[in-house]
Amino acid sequence: MYPVKKVLAGFAAFILSVCTVSAAPLNAAPANDAQRAMLTLIEHWQDTYNNHVEQMITDCYAPDADVLFNGASAKGHAQFTKLEQAIKGAAPGRYMRIDRVLFAGDDIAIVEAVILDKARPAFMSPWMAILAFKNGKIIHDRTYLDPANWPGIAAVTGIPTPGGLGVEVPPLKY
Repeated sequence: MYPVKKVLAGFAAFILSVCTVSAAPLNAAPANDAQRAMLTLIEHWQDTYNNHVEQMITDCYAPDADVLFNGASAKGHAQFTKLEQAIKGAAPGRYMRIDRVLFAGDDIAIVEAVILDKARPAFMSPWMAILAFKNGKIIHDRTYLDPANWPGIAAVTGIPTPGGLGVEVPPLKY
């Protein structure tokens, strides 16, 4: 078994070797037009998540997008809307703050962020998402979070894999 610090250092070195690193907040340094387009969509993603979650889904995600994270998953707009409505209903003051965006090529962005809650000023829960883009929309969203800090996830029904990450997931196809 490898020591945790050695594994984390190796992972960080790998990420830095394949990504264009940016400074927080949303201060990514896109290297080309494709990365600039991803950053523009990520900025819109944050704004619509915080203000109009249904618009975020239709504006930012492909109609058949896969969204998978700890605690739940959704395929397509209808399931994702149901999931986000449950979260928003349980925590109406929740909002995201993006702290860093990293690019891995012209179709992958890694987002480091926190969820905050206007009703609980001291609350914050860090999370990250690996987003794959195609035709100007998010087609795959793999979000890593603590589901205990996201009220509403456990209550939603009618989603394909209520376990979320950790279940068998087919490989990404573009």
